[in-house]
Amino acid sequence: MSDRRKPPRERSWADKVGTPRMIELGNRIRERRIAAGLTAEQAGKGAGNHSARTWWHWECGERAMAVEQFLNICALFHVAPAELLSGLELSSPVTYDLEIQRASTSLLRDFWQLNQRDRTAVRRVIKALLERERNNFQVIK
Repeated sequence: MSDRRKPPRERSWADKVGTPRMIELGNRIRERRIAAGLTAEQAGKGAGNHSARTWWHWECGERAMAVEQFLNICALFHVAPAELLSGLELSSPVTYDLEIQRASTSLLRDFWQLNQRDRTAVRRVIKALLERERNNFQVIK
């Protein structure tokens, strides 16, 4: 068995071309573009030099996009990835730095290149750090 595994099910949304979920995401992207007063060509250029045709396919849910492309779209509209995916507006405006998003994408790629044992170890460390922070926050409250 290879150490390289397919991404978990949670990441598979980008590969579901033509599904209701992709169409809903495309509709939210279209709404953001129109609200920003951009044409498909302008939005495509602003989100990484993509053609209007590619942008249109994303809006219709007919073409999958890479994670980095999705993050570029989020940065273009200054919206959190979770907000664009869910359609729910966050209670406070958040500014997203494209460089931080790219670094996060790079970390995710590196994580998935690890073997299963090392990924499990990384998960345990992250869980322990989060638990420690959660406990520190409760003490401060």
